[in-house]
Amino acid sequence: MRFQNLKKILSYLKKKIKQITPDYKNNSNLFHSKEEVEDLYNTLSIFAAANNLEILKIEKKTPEPISGSKKTENKKKKSLKAKNVSYYKIPVSYEIYGSFLDFIKFKRAIAKSKKMLNFEKELITTSKRQIGKINVVGQLTIVGLPNEFN
Repeated sequence: MRFQNLKKILSYLKKKIKQITPDYKNNSNLFHSKEEVEDLYNTLSIFAAANNLEILKIEKKTPEPISGSKKTENKKKKSLKAKNVSYYKIPVSYEIYGSFLDFIKFKRAIAKSKKMLNFEKELITTSKRQIGKINVVGQLTIVGLPNEFN
């Protein structure tokens, strides 16, 4: 009798896992693993090269823990050992050189990718190197999983 109950529970759990797996895959695509964060330069370089742009600088900064509670969110925490961390915001500063149209195509390609990148700041100026080109200096943030960055 006990064995039959365990079998029913196992069957139910398998169905439940199968049911929620698509939700997990959709939601986890927004977050970056530590490996993906380390590979960000390569990913951005591929997008840049495909759009005739040159990455002059890319620099990953210290991950910032973000808590689900409003008290913690209001305080700027620098410690990576924060309790109840919901996710990490990882700032990345960059500098890109090329044409404005190519830069727009580059950002569109990033927007179409499955991972979430937030462009926080951006300063676009005309280049002194060559007429018709621009320099873009900015900062983007990516979202990291809490179990990967603590």
